[in-house]
Amino acid sequence: MNQVLTMSYRDLYGEDEDAAQPAMLQLLTSPLAATDEVVSLYAAGLSPIEIAMPACLHAIGASKDQIDAAVEKATADAEQKCKCEDEDRDFQKEDQKLSLEERRASLKAAPQKEKAEANVEQTKAQTNKTNEEAKAAGKPPAAGGSSK
Repeated sequence: MNQVLTMSYRDLYGEDEDAAQPAMLQLLTSPLAATDEVVSLYAAGLSPIEIAMPACLHAIGASKDQIDAAVEKATADAEQKCKCEDEDRDFQKEDQKLSLEERRASLKAAPQKEKAEANVEQTKAQTNKTNEEAKAAGKPPAAGGSSK
């Protein structure tokens, strides 16, 4: 069928068969119902955009130039999406790294915090003891102490 179309074209328009790149007509048919299958294959990741998009656009009658432009745009969009996803992954890795460093720092600080809290408790206990001894001796309580 393709050869008959090509010969008819050449007869009508007078193109020589000796040309560097003679025109060759090719009949491409794709039923519109098949586009659902192509879309499903693309959605499942089994068909790349470079194959799926031309098949679907051809089925609705898009020209070769329109199909090429759409595929080029879709490819560029996919590359941009990949770059964004890579940046997101890098950001998440950096965030996890900082979170881990914060946890390590807090673990190092935990014993010092506990020691400081123990010192505060010890100081309060000593102050209370001193105040009680002062009361027993009939002296006023120490500054900063509580009178009970």
